[in-house]
Amino acid sequence: MKKDPPFETGNSDEGDLVVAFRLPLTHENVAEIWRELSSLIALEETASIVLDCSGAAKVDGAGAALVRSVQRLCERKGLRFRVQSITPSARRFLDYLEHDEPGHVPPPPAGSPVSRIGSFLIRQVSEWRDFVRFCGSFLAALADSIRHARRFRLQETLYYVQLAGSSAMTILFLISFLLGLVMTFQAAIQLRQFGANIFVADLVSLALTRELSPIFTAMLLAGRSGSAFASEIGTMKVGEELDALAVMGLDMTEFITVPKVVALMLTAPLLTMWANFGGILGSIVVSVAYLDLTAYGFMYETYTAIGTSDIVGGLIKAEIFAILVALVGCFRGFQTGLGADSVGRQTTSAVVSGLFLIILSDAILTVLFNAMGW
Repeated sequence: MKKDPPFETGNSDEGDLVVAFRLPLTHENVAEIWRELSSLIALEETASIVLDCSGAAKVDGAGAALVRSVQRLCERKGLRFRVQSITPSARRFLDYLEHDEPGHVPPPPAGSPVSRIGSFLIRQVSEWRDFVRFCGSFLAALADSIRHARRFRLQETLYYVQLAGSSAMTILFLISFLLGLVMTFQAAIQLRQFGANIFVADLVSLALTRELSPIFTAMLLAGRSGSAFASEIGTMKVGEELDALAVMGLDMTEFITVPKVVALMLTAPLLTMWANFGGILGSIVVSVAYLDLTAYGFMYETYTAIGTSDIVGGLIKAEIFAILVALVGCFRGFQTGLGADSVGRQTTSAVVSGLFLIILSDAILTVLFNAMGW
């Protein structure tokens, strides 16, 4: 006796091939349904297929996988595909697979350019709001750590100090040395025309202490430490380690963010002074070899040109830059989704956002210091 097929077929008013299931889409039936349905799709001459799940009393994970496999088969054959009357739980599962499939690129937003710009601005405002809330939670967690000193993770903080500080000294010194060397060469081209070689020391030392050393130090921290923080937290989220810590009742901000931010707060001023030393040393080398200046004359001119306010202002900038870099790195890490590709996207976003905040805060601080007479 021939067994009835597990589904009925028909045609809609629009000419679509409608497949109406008779059996539940569960693991007991999907193998039989797949054999019959794949053969039908291979033989049927149609441009569109509709799966009607109203007759399927139950749809489990195997049934959802069957629907997804049929959709992929239709995509390979260039057929339009649609599902109707499926259970809400299975619909949510299919939507999840659709958006989290590797290599899936979401379609561009529809609408006019004005609506797209509006959507972009709304997303940016929402991100800024979330970042401000994250900064507020960090301040609250830092206050709790200060009140309860035993809860402060000193060993982890010292680990990040070593990671962000001593490990970065070599590359920072090389960058600063070359920066001072290049600046001295460029300044000497103009100043030698007026016999004012000695003022190279004033120009280079002021530029380094007030602006360039804090900015280049912060950029190095953004590229090394900010990205490392984002990828570390993102990997913990993908591996469900953050969920485990939350189940244990730990405050994520206090446990993860505070040691990282405090480490960069301790590291940034020291690295800035190290960058000042490297830049001035590079300038001295060029001045002695190319401008006929002595090392003592260069250092004396630097001593008379730089004031306490110049050094303090640069250190204040470095401190603020470090806080922003650490906060945005941790913030992007917590924003990571459940896919591995999201870790890379948020790491890149942490570096880009950190660089933007460095330049923005530097412009604001420069205006404030100028108004204060610094």
